[in-house]
Amino acid sequence: MMKLLKHHKLLSTAILIVIALGAVYYFHIQLNNQITKQSIPKPTITKLPQSPSSNNQNKQPTTSTLSQGTSTPTTTSTPVATTQSQWVQSQSGSITLQKPIANSYLSTGFMLRGLADVSQVDYTLLDNQVGVISQGIIPVKNGSFSAIINFGTHNSSGRLDVYSTDPNGKEINEVQIPINFN
Repeated sequence: MMKLLKHHKLLSTAILIVIALGAVYYFHIQLNNQITKQSIPKPTITKLPQSPSSNNQNKQPTTSTLSQGTSTPTTTSTPVATTQSQWVQSQSGSITLQKPIANSYLSTGFMLRGLADVSQVDYTLLDNQVGVISQGIIPVKNGSFSAIINFGTHNSSGRLDVYSTDPNGKEINEVQIPINFN
């Protein structure tokens, strides 16, 4: 009986040591995470290249404290107030941007509108100073798409990119236009 009690005591001590070591390890990891978080400065917004490019890397959202813009798909069938000669079409012909037109002056709440033979289009609105200020996905219904785009800007000019993606996430059918902000 004495031997069993000694064995039970030894096992209990071993379990307590393992628990104590686990607690020390846990608190060590937590402390390292807090130190790491404090020593890393808050990310700054990086300026995107001003030249148009089909490179997917320049459209990734920037990590910032700025609020990203929003889009609200619409189902309005009001006529487009631009002429066909002002529309911009992707090289493939799959996406046609009807509104806004190149070099337009945009304010938050502007209408993005066009035609497409894909199921949805993506858009990215870039401010030449801070980068991505709004982006989203707009469904295509009966060959057309439209959405109200909201954003906050820090510069007077930028770029609007409208595109679709292939199954691998690569941007295709891209339309890019330079724009100005009110």
